[in-house]
Amino acid sequence: MSTIETPKEPKGDFLHNTPAPTVPNKRAIGFETIDGLDRDADLGFQLRGSSYNPLVNGALPLFGLVIRLRRLDRYEDVGTLYANVRDQITALDEEVRTHGYDGATQLAFRYALCAFIDEAVMATPWGSHSMWAARSLLSAFHNETWGGEKFFTVLSRMLMDPRKYRDVLEFKYLCLCLGFKGKYGMQHNQSDALQTLIRKLHDVLRGLRGDTPEHLTDASKNIATRRYRIGQHWPWWTPWVAALVVLTVVYALYALSLHGTTDEVLRSLDAMLKR
Repeated sequence: MSTIETPKEPKGDFLHNTPAPTVPNKRAIGFETIDGLDRDADLGFQLRGSSYNPLVNGALPLFGLVIRLRRLDRYEDVGTLYANVRDQITALDEEVRTHGYDGATQLAFRYALCAFIDEAVMATPWGSHSMWAARSLLSAFHNETWGGEKFFTVLSRMLMDPRKYRDVLEFKYLCLCLGFKGKYGMQHNQSDALQTLIRKLHDVLRGLRGDTPEHLTDASKNIATRRYRIGQHWPWWTPWVAALVVLTVVYALYALSLHGTTDEVLRSLDAMLKR
């Protein structure tokens, strides 16, 4: 099957985009509540731009949503939440297609994303008793009810060609780091096996991306020596102004002294004339 090359990554590990405007109502997007999450139309996009992996970058708003949902003890309008998430996945699916990924990568990404969100919602006190349980994201997009097994089956196959599927493997790695367990959550004493898989995936991805530098920069190289420091430059007329100020002060003191002496002389003359 022919594949399309993924976009070339820019230099550096991060893209420094201009940040979006801040959200006025900070309390409305706190971890303890989901109320008002959609009041700011650009809220989701504020999480984007921190990764040069298009799959990870596109899924960041949904990652943030899952983290918030896990902390909620109850949620009233699950139907609206479900519809919003479904629409976001549909839009993200179209966005991923524009990046030129092959069909296998697109399907694996969407499948893993649906499984990740479904598992997070079903683990909440309100999710398993809501309409989400009857109509999961996996059933809506892939006609499947549970993806805990297939997630890892696809992962194992993609590990056979990690360079080709690097971006989707990185996305799956983040899903695992953010708590996705799948079949390992249904079995006892499987945490060690899951951690072993995560470490293996990490080592594979590190080999593809390369080690991060121990030191980002050498601080001593950014210190300017004394001879290169920018001196404080004064305007050419500064000495003249300073001299004028000094002369004015001297003249004022002299005038005050002269005025006092004159008054004393006049008083003496006045006293002599009165004798």
